[in-house]
Amino acid sequence: MPALRDVILGYLRTLQERGVARVSIDEDCRPILREWMIAARSGRVATPLNHAPAPPHSTQPTQQPASAPAVQPAQQPPSADAAELRRMLNTPLQENPQSTQVPPEDIPFFRPGGNTADECWQNMQRMLPNWTPLRELGSLRPTAVFGTGNRQADIMFVGDAPNYQDEQSGTPFSGEAGGKLDGMLKAMGLTRQDVYITHLVKFRPAIPRQTINNRPPNEKEILFSASVLEVEARLVQPKVIVALGVIAARGLLKQGDLPLAAYQQMQGRFGGAPVIVTHHPSYLLRTSDLAERRRLWEEMLHVMHIAGLPISDKQRGFFLPKT
Repeated sequence: MPALRDVILGYLRTLQERGVARVSIDEDCRPILREWMIAARSGRVATPLNHAPAPPHSTQPTQQPASAPAVQPAQQPPSADAAELRRMLNTPLQENPQSTQVPPEDIPFFRPGGNTADECWQNMQRMLPNWTPLRELGSLRPTAVFGTGNRQADIMFVGDAPNYQDEQSGTPFSGEAGGKLDGMLKAMGLTRQDVYITHLVKFRPAIPRQTINNRPPNEKEILFSASVLEVEARLVQPKVIVALGVIAARGLLKQGDLPLAAYQQMQGRFGGAPVIVTHHPSYLLRTSDLAERRRLWEEMLHVMHIAGLPISDKQRGFFLPKT
């Protein structure tokens, strides 16, 4: 059976591969992870998580009466948070540990109403922050981050949920990943004003004692938000939708917990528009591999083709090996 440290490190590596840039940890876990990091740098073996540190060695031996029972060193009982972390890390990894199956008849439908598209947009922004089904979940923060850009765009980009920077600015993709998305758009000859950018879930998923920590939305949060995205897609009527990352792909195409590579091979639709699945822009923060960047760019060329955008020879040659 692998050591708990190896299980945790494997879990963190899996999250990293899935595009998760930050994870929430409590104060019990922080010194343990710091110890592992220091041990790795110095080449020594770190103290196992399941064992208390050995008591300091004394040069003055003490004697006890022969009849006295041996005194066991006192150990601080683990906190409930640390115990829960150990339990979670020893169970099979799930993308969304909070997700639950919801009967179709229990999934709510968001209907903002309105006689015109403008009225519908206005009603959405007025009603959604206080929409009861999402508020009663109790797992989402209160600030709504609405989609931005051209409300009649040919291309619609969809991420999973707002992060800390998005919540602070009120704009999707405001952090470093957003900068990479801006770079992708620039290479396509576009700006944010030319496309529509939104999320599956319009509220940042909550975490206990949350500061800048983020987490992906769980299945129930995505299901309860699906009709909101359907309203957006019906109003925008894009020619093509781009799913940014595997969670966005799962929310749009609804084919289960398949990996990103499987979704990239699909030819699905959402709201009548074809869906092209690609990496989340945060992936570009972690890779400099030219072949991977070229693959992502080929997906953007496909998006441009569906949208009817002109493609120059220079654009066709982006990220190709120099000859």
